[in-house]
Amino acid sequence: MFVWSLALLLAVILAWFGLAMLHRRIETAQLAWLCRKHRAIVLTYDDGPSIGMTPAVVDLLAQHGAKATFFVIGKFAHTHPELVARLVAEGHEVGSHTQNHSNAWKTTPWGAMSDLLAGRQTLARLGVPTGLFRPPFGKTTLGTLIAGWGQGFAFWTVDPQDSWDRRPVADVLAEIDQKGGGVILMHDFDRPRRGPTPEAHPAYLLELTEALIGHSVANGYRILRFGDLLNTPKTGAPA
Repeated sequence: MFVWSLALLLAVILAWFGLAMLHRRIETAQLAWLCRKHRAIVLTYDDGPSIGMTPAVVDLLAQHGAKATFFVIGKFAHTHPELVARLVAEGHEVGSHTQNHSNAWKTTPWGAMSDLLAGRQTLARLGVPTGLFRPPFGKTTLGTLIAGWGQGFAFWTVDPQDSWDRRPVADVLAEIDQKGGGVILMHDFDRPRRGPTPEAHPAYLLELTEALIGHSVANGYRILRFGDLLNTPKTGAPA
């Protein structure tokens, strides 16, 4: 009896985490393939909107006529609806990043699922389409896959580590060239909390964003929003 109970427990754990990990691997591989196919760079920003960084990022994007995808935390979107409205008005894509940025692997199943749904509901109240969801830390479970049914799970293929131990910009650009494009993970928060020099984050983020745009122009990449990457024909013009 004990052996069967243990086997059942292990099967549940494997399904709960293993299926989610397999899903992420498949989704990430698909993103990498689409980036190569479209020779695309997708600029994505997590953890905003913030008064300190989001306007500066949007101003820089506007200077270059570039569009990006912002995965916003519900509680900050609720506090700063004017920033969310600006993102939409200027043609950027807005996705959900939960209500409180809970890690699905470190939260109760119901807590993680509720946080996912609450983030989506906050954006819905603001009148923002919520077709995309990026899990905090990229962590999902079978429960969050079920709770997020109907939304596109939006992972990434290139991590500059801007929220931790920032990689040299040249190394990030070299990885993009090696992969033939990429979905870039960045953060537009104004509250760095970790890493050796968190105060350097704002300048790095703007430098990296400008470098990515310049690199796309110089090397024939297209800047696409996340949804554009999923839906743009090979020979179509980016939205």
